[in-house]
Amino acid sequence: MPHRQFLVVDGHSLFRRTVALVARQLQIAEVHECSSHEAAQRLLEHRPMDGLLLDIGEGLQALALVQSVRAGGLRCPAQMPIALTAEACDLATAQLYRDLDIRRIMLKPFKVKTALEVIQDLARPAPTAAARPGAASSNSRDAGGPGGPRPPH
Repeated sequence: MPHRQFLVVDGHSLFRRTVALVARQLQIAEVHECSSHEAAQRLLEHRPMDGLLLDIGEGLQALALVQSVRAGGLRCPAQMPIALTAEACDLATAQLYRDLDIRRIMLKPFKVKTALEVIQDLARPAPTAAARPGAASSNSRDAGGPGGPRPPH
């Protein structure tokens, strides 16, 4: 697998650092880190990335960052794969994420191993809607594989 460039945005430095180091050691991806949505926005204005793992936090700043990516206003491709981490996710919020083409939602708490599996998954091309595993499955925590549910289809 070519060295993909991924950005992890999370306020917890130990989590970011661990994911970055292990991903590099396992040659999953070259992981860059940002502690805030503002820093991530600045980085993505100047540097292309192949994927994004983003803590949704309070939501509005993270949502604005995702919308900037999808609008094509940054150096990364507008369809760059994105996964979110969140404390909770209701059906309406999951639908919003689906509309923004979020590939995964990881509900906290989760293991670093799960984050690495999701990054590895993001490095693969996106499946078409018809070929997406679990397209007809329920919203159970296991429906999306590593990291919990995918947004409903």
